[in-house]
Amino acid sequence: MKKYFLFFLLMFFVVQITKANNLTISTPSYNDGNKTLTFTIAWENSWKITGGPNNYDGVWLFIKRQACSNTNAWATALLSTTSSDHTAAAVTGGAAAKLLTVDAVTDGMGVFIRRQYNGIGNIPSHTVTLQLNSSLTTSPAITATSSDNFKILGIEMVYVPQGEFYIGDGRQTNTNNFSNGNNSGTPLKITAALQTSGIGASTVYTSSPSLGCPNYLPASFPLGYNGFWCMKYEIGTPIFVDFLNTISYNEQAARLSKWGARYPNSTGVYFTYTSNNFWIRTDVAGVYNTVPAVFNYNSYGTWAPVSYLSWTDLTAFLDWSGLRPMNEFEFEKACRGPLNPIPNEYPWGSTALRQASGYGNNSGTNSMRHGEVGLYDGLALYSWNDYNGAPYRSGSFANSTTTRAQSGATYYGIMEMAGNLAEQVVGGGSGYDFSNFTTANGDGILGADGNANTTGWPSGIGINTGNYIRGGDYQGLGTYPQILQVSDRQLYGGHATWSNGQQNGVGGRGVRSFPN
Repeated sequence: MKKYFLFFLLMFFVVQITKANNLTISTPSYNDGNKTLTFTIAWENSWKITGGPNNYDGVWLFIKRQACSNTNAWATALLSTTSSDHTAAAVTGGAAAKLLTVDAVTDGMGVFIRRQYNGIGNIPSHTVTLQLNSSLTTSPAITATSSDNFKILGIEMVYVPQGEFYIGDGRQTNTNNFSNGNNSGTPLKITAALQTSGIGASTVYTSSPSLGCPNYLPASFPLGYNGFWCMKYEIGTPIFVDFLNTISYNEQAARLSKWGARYPNSTGVYFTYTSNNFWIRTDVAGVYNTVPAVFNYNSYGTWAPVSYLSWTDLTAFLDWSGLRPMNEFEFEKACRGPLNPIPNEYPWGSTALRQASGYGNNSGTNSMRHGEVGLYDGLALYSWNDYNGAPYRSGSFANSTTTRAQSGATYYGIMEMAGNLAEQVVGGGSGYDFSNFTTANGDGILGADGNANTTGWPSGIGINTGNYIRGGDYQGLGTYPQILQVSDRQLYGGHATWSNGQQNGVGGRGVRSFPN
């Protein structure tokens, strides 16, 4: 090991605890003989139900492995693609207390872990053993040894099952809505037949040429009919810092480049900062072009989503984590589910909207709750008129007694699809051809420029390059609350990924098709 390496002082298994709304993953134990990793996992507010949304939540688990030779680089440790090679057992209570099952994926980039039986409530501690792939391949390739470091990383997800749904909410407009090829805003049902054949020309799904793809959308374009996993919350600050701390110096520099002359070769260099002292910055300087810096965050960020994300920041994170961007069709499916559209509805299924103000109780902690939680439908943080300086804790409008409309949850239980931070999606128009976007997921390897390089993903920033934002954010859009509505597709300035990621109201989340 090179002596200048700054991530860790000792090169053996390092304690790695990951939290995201009380998702807890313990220190991993590596068995070099069996090529397995064992750890415990627990999280709160889990479910699997066969009524209503007929879905479940879970966790996307993936592993980063750090070589103790050569460059000390981190890479994705690929896993067995056979589900039965992985196990989950309750720590206490015996076989009857086992709640979890593990689903492998075909590219080995990670696994999904979820409830195997119907139920609602917290997941108690389970011991999970994951089997590395038989050839110990990593992505990118590193020279692995028995003394390597491992990080077990987890992202809470929600399964959106296969099924028909509508795009467009029926509002009377010819510009800001999906519509079935006319000016009445007629919703269009996405069916298995449409997904199988492709939706075709933009005149099928929108009456405004500027809001459609100039080329036909083929069967390979995910219209949302097929099942997919969606992140339960926007990307959290802790896991984004894990991302920054497991990429190379030059890749870190690419993430800072939007700010101009900011480089990770000194301390106190900010990736994000708000007036509420919510920040991500370098704690340990890197060595130019050689040794990565160490990033850290303050206590407010422990439970908060990360802001100031450009499209290239978001897609680099998704490429690193084995996920992919969602598109505007999937956004509406994740919000509305199979229900009939309501004109001007918000993701919580009604037209009610109430601006949250102030920081709420226990600001910046996992117990943060706004004082009006449970009292009103449609509570959201969306207006510069009540500028808060930072987004709220993810899930802060939900507690054990709130309804979907009070908590701001989508039909499937996904949080903050409106307000807090804006969502970035594939789509839009302005003449950009995004028809080659598919279900291709990230492979853990970034391009030479430090950005995502997955085929079919838009690589530029903004509506002229195949991506824009939906759902509104906690500041700056208070004059236009309709932007929070499920089917609003306005592409004026507020819907671009502003200023190359120098806008503190923009975040994002990823999805992954399943089975895959």
